[in-house]
Amino acid sequence: MKKLTKKQMAVTGAIVVLGIGGITIGVVNHNNTVHAQQIAKAKAQQAKVKVEQKAKAEKLAKEKEAAQQKEVATLLATATANPNDNTIKAVNDAIAKLTDQKAKAKDNELVKVLNARLSLIKKAEAAVKDYQGHATDANKQKVAQEAINNLKDKNDQDVKSQLQKLFDESNKQAQEAAKSAQASQKASSTTGTNNNAKSTDTQTNDTPAVAEYGTNNQATSNVNSGNNTYVPNTPNTGGGSNTASNGNSGNAASNSNSNNSSNNGGGNTNNNNSNNNNNNNSGGGNVTPPVSHVFQAWVKNKAGVVIWTQNCSTWAEASQAAANYGNSQFASGNFDIGNYGVTQIS
Repeated sequence: MKKLTKKQMAVTGAIVVLGIGGITIGVVNHNNTVHAQQIAKAKAQQAKVKVEQKAKAEKLAKEKEAAQQKEVATLLATATANPNDNTIKAVNDAIAKLTDQKAKAKDNELVKVLNARLSLIKKAEAAVKDYQGHATDANKQKVAQEAINNLKDKNDQDVKSQLQKLFDESNKQAQEAAKSAQASQKASSTTGTNNNAKSTDTQTNDTPAVAEYGTNNQATSNVNSGNNTYVPNTPNTGGGSNTASNGNSGNAASNSNSNNSSNNGGGNTNNNNSNNNNNNNSGGGNVTPPVSHVFQAWVKNKAGVVIWTQNCSTWAEASQAAANYGNSQFASGNFDIGNYGVTQIS
């Protein structure tokens, strides 16, 4: 084998080096290409995962919003059928969790309607309760009925019926109390008229007595009263004629018939007795008649308003009438009676 010269050996070495270098460069380029592909693939995978995660999150959000809106709708239905503080609060709490602003605004408008209805219901309930305690107050009666009439929503008809029933019961009691008061006052007026009819001016009626010769001169005195007695007068021996004054008194305590007799001689004597109207059994004089008083029984409610009166002729009668009426009201369920008493009005 021919030996290579140094020059040939140098050229050959350069060729070998170039060959090795080329191979190395090729390997490096291949590796770089593979790595770049791997990076691109990873990035694509990451992007795909992000898209999938976002889609999944959006889907979950939509499902959650739908569930929340469904809950709001259920609570709204409950509050619409029975609006009160608790049901409306539950609706407001559910609406606050919504993310759909349009749906939230729409539901809030429905809640405003519920609050307006609840306000009317509370006002009607308070007015009826106030009227129950003051059934004879015409102004409270009017306010309560108007408040009931303002409940116009179809879902409030049950509440309206219940309040109207309570109102009617109180109104019936008030009417019965008024009738009772009128009857008592009428009876009292009749009693007062009868008592006044019995109290009349005292009248003195003297009947003439005639004295005849040789006979007894007699005069008869009649006094109208509760008892009848006969009282003979002692004879008059002085020869004169005896006369007796007859008093007719509506207030006298006794009714007596007195006969005066005497044996008289001489002539005939006629004694004329006068008819006098007076107020006492006196010798023809006038005295002041007894004073008649009027006592008014009254009953007040707890607000101090007089709800019943009755005129009576005595304090005891008026006191008893006031007590009877007050107790009858308590017995009938009217617990608004405050006090009762009597006032002398004449």
